[in-house]
Order: sequence, then structure tokens, then C-alpha cells
Amino acid sequence: MRFILLISLLSWTSIAQAQEPGQSSEDRIKTLEDRLNKIEGAPVKTSLSAFNPAMGMALDFATSHTNGKQSVNFRAAELNLEAPIDPFLKGWAILTGSPSGVAVEEAAMQTTALPYNLTVTGGRLFASFGRLAHFHDHELPVIDRPRSLDTFIGGETQADGVEVSYLFPTPFYLTAVGGVVNKMGATNTRADNAVARPLNNFTYLGRLAAYTDLGDDHSLELGVSEAWTPKRFVTDTSVPGTDFNADGTLDTPNTSAGLQTRKNTWRSLGGVDFTYRYQPASGGLYKGAIWSTEVLQNNERRFNSTTNLPTDRVRSYAGFSYIQFKVGPRLRPGVMVDLTEDLDTAKTLTRTFTVFITYDVTEFQRLRLAFSRTSDNRPTGLGSNTIGVQWTGVLGHHVHGFRDR
Repeated sequence: MRFILLISLLSWTSIAQAQEPGQSSEDRIKTLEDRLNKIEGAPVKTSLSAFNPAMGMALDFATSHTNGKQSVNFRAAELNLEAPIDPFLKGWAILTGSPSGVAVEEAAMQTTALPYNLTVTGGRLFASFGRLAHFHDHELPVIDRPRSLDTFIGGETQADGVEVSYLFPTPFYLTAVGGVVNKMGATNTRADNAVARPLNNFTYLGRLAAYTDLGDDHSLELGVSEAWTPKRFVTDTSVPGTDFNADGTLDTPNTSAGLQTRKNTWRSLGGVDFTYRYQPASGGLYKGAIWSTEVLQNNERRFNSTTNLPTDRVRSYAGFSYIQFKVGPRLRPGVMVDLTEDLDTAKTLTRTFTVFITYDVTEFQRLRLAFSRTSDNRPTGLGSNTIGVQWTGVLGHHVHGFRDR
């Protein structure tokens, strides 16, 4: 590069030589070299924020009226930071402030240049289970998270661990994900992230997902997910007895700790989901519909809430289905049905019917109105009606991937 610049400058001086008749060729070269050294030694002008990560914040507020009682809630202020770490790795962090405090919702790194279509993601992440389960609250199509996801997963699929995904070389999109995490579910209390335990107490995830276009206007996405926990250790402190070590061997009698149940405590959580999208090529972004359904099955041995002793193994089902339409550039009405069986008593079923309409004031501001009717099949069960309004605003660069397709 230095040689090219020097030749260019010499060519320019050969044209201007007639204007400097008293200067020799050696003097001209020496002058040009001095100028070139000054150019190369000059500091490069850069912005002070050139290396700062992209950041943004989502503000989420809601008010609801249920059976004569009114509430106004600041739900969350969600701050996200994301940037490439180096040519082979990117990272992001999401901090959430809510009435319950400030928490790290996500903090993960992901490879970008592994061979064989492989990607590794590690840290605190939203596990790849189902579809809506790894959406943040303000990204959901309704105000409140479906009861089926809250009950069977424990809110969002927040997990501390690592996932490996593989993109198959097929004509359509097909990917497989496997992972190992401490536990899955932001409000899942079956395990504690801060407590060390054997690997057979961890949760092992798997998901197979496919996407294909059905012509110019239609597309279909299918997914199958499984979360498997081999064993669960629970201590009954009300009955002193012989404790067990972490590896399962007998320890000395301990009067301050009870029996740790170890046998037949595996848990299996499976799910199937599909999403159909209608997006007419002639309608741009302002017409279309999305229909999404998820079905979950939970199979686990339950524990008495008072003594922590194991009870019977229960197999329960839950799921939801919703359809949402795009009507012009701003309106998106829809309806959702959620059916959730109780984890302890599978015959107890809770039904939630929700009608909602979303109004996009601008690209960065959204209003949502929803009406929900909740009831169950218990003889003494009483239904409830809820009217809610949600107001969400976005500051700066706040995205979570390619969601609303």
C-alpha cells in the first residue's frame, strides 16, 4: 500500500514539475516521503461508542379488572445488550427490573463459525423447548402467559447450561438441538441453581424443528420437544433418618435431616407444536394470519407439599391454541383457548378463553386489550372474568430474534 501511494504521488508530481523548475527529483521524492510518513502516523478518527454493544429497553405496563378488583402493575423494564465478542463468538445479556427486584434474565454466548453446521450456546439462556415458552412476556400475543406454560414449565424456559444445535443440509429448514441445564423454568422450584448435585439431577433437553414454505402465501413450522430429568432428591425434614450422599451412598445417621427420596423420581416433559402462517405476497406486511398450537405432557412422581414425601406418579396434559389476524398496518385481533390439567390431580381441568386485540401505535409502541374467562370442572369451582390493558414501549435497539414471521 505504501508503494502504491508513493507511485501515485510521483505521478502527480511529474505533472506539476513544470511549476517547480528549481527542485530536483531527489528533493521531490524526499518531500513526498515526509508527507507519506505524516499520513501513516496520523491517529485514526473513531467514535467513542464504536465498541459499545447495541442496547435497548422494553417497558411493559398493564392494568386489569377481575371480579370487581382493579390492579395497575408495572410489569418490567427489560434492558438488553448484544454485540460480537470476536469473529467466532457473539454474546448478549438481558437484565429485567420488576416489582420483585432486578434479575439477570439472560446472559449467554453463542458461536458463529463452527464447522459442520454446528452452533453452541452457553450461559443463562432460554432453552429451546416449544415455541411460546421461550418468548419474553412482552412478546407474547396475549397479556398473560398461557396457564399451560406457567403450570407445566414454570414461566419462561430460563435455564443455566449449554445447548448444541445442528442445521441439517436439507432443502427445507430442519434443525436439532440438544442441551444440558441445571433446570428449566424461571419459576420452577424443583431444583436450585445455587446447589451442586449429581449429573443425574440435571435436565436434558432435545428438540427437532422444521420449517417449510407451502407456496408463496403459506408456511408451516413443526416442532417436537422433550425435557428429561433422571432423578430428583427431596429431603423429608419431619422424619429424622439416615441421609444419603450426593453419589447415592449411605451416610451416617443425621437427626437434623430426613430421608432423601431417590427411587422412581424421574420426570418427563414432552411437547408438540405447530404454527401455520398465511402471508399473502400481494398484501405486504399488513395482511395475513397466524395459527399456533402447542400440546404438553408431564409425567412425574409428585411430592406431598407438607412432608415432601413422594406420592403417586401423575400424567397430566395441557395446551393452548390461538389464531391472530393482521388487519391493516396496526390492528391484530385474535382469540386463544388454553386447557390445563392439574399436575397433582389430572382430572382437574382449568379452561381459559381469551379474546384480544393489539394496536401498534408505531413501530416502538403497542397497546393491547384482552378479555379472559377462566373456569374449571370442580363442583365448587367458580369462574372469573378479567379485562386487561397492556401498554408496551421500546427504547433503542431491543430485539429477540426473528419472532413474528
